[in-house]
Amino acid sequence: MKVVWPLLALGVLALYLLAFSQQERGLASASVELSHPLPPLVQEVGLGYLKQLGGEMQFVRAAVFHGGVDPERDPLEYAAPLAATLGAAVHLHPQFIDSYYLVQATLPMLNEQYAREANDLHRRGMTALPERFDLPFFAGFNSFYYLQDHAAAASHLQEAARRPKAPAWFGHLAATLSGEGGDLYGGLLLLEAMLAGEEDELRRERYRHSIVMFQRAIAVQEAVEAYRARHGRPPAELAELVPDYLAGLPEFESPFRLSWEPPELRLLRR
Repeated sequence: MKVVWPLLALGVLALYLLAFSQQERGLASASVELSHPLPPLVQEVGLGYLKQLGGEMQFVRAAVFHGGVDPERDPLEYAAPLAATLGAAVHLHPQFIDSYYLVQATLPMLNEQYAREANDLHRRGMTALPERFDLPFFAGFNSFYYLQDHAAAASHLQEAARRPKAPAWFGHLAATLSGEGGDLYGGLLLLEAMLAGEEDELRRERYRHSIVMFQRAIAVQEAVEAYRARHGRPPAELAELVPDYLAGLPEFESPFRLSWEPPELRLLRR
């Protein structure tokens, strides 16, 4: 058995190099295609202990294909096999960070379906690579920019902010997106936690300013809830809260502004 495993590994490596060279030569053809890979579970069984190599092979297939495809071609023509190939790469070798960067560079911008598929793969990476803050950041960006889901974006960015060596502004951005997603209480709690753990006075002042804006928004939110409890419906306009529920509507300083689209109250950045 001691002799068989090295020979088997050499054989698989030779097949890998052969497949790579054949695909590279194929780039000169007029039409570059990418076939669907075998399901990851089938590949895991077949590769056994060599599944990490199999994952890297799937990554190489996707990278070589994407590098050689005609830039004028409609990406949706080959999106399904590309997503499947990258999915196989991630499932076979979830610790291989390059796969997630290729996922982010190729899938989310195609449409909402592929943005969600990209986030599914990033979530697998978040579990496999708990020290990386870039993967929850990718998922947060996709949720915000491509899916317009501010609550999910805030959740992913909060996860990114908790990871080692994450930039301090991740948490502030997560709090802002919590406000934009309507979770004013969650955003306030996150800002207060960040203020408590921050030593830099400039950042502390920025957090204090944001906290005051969130507190003002929450005062409006509580007035809306009191109005709803009495009338059985939210107010059509926030002005209806004055003077019975608020002495006056609070002012919001740059870069914040309050948005009321019944029944959703959001704190937005200008």
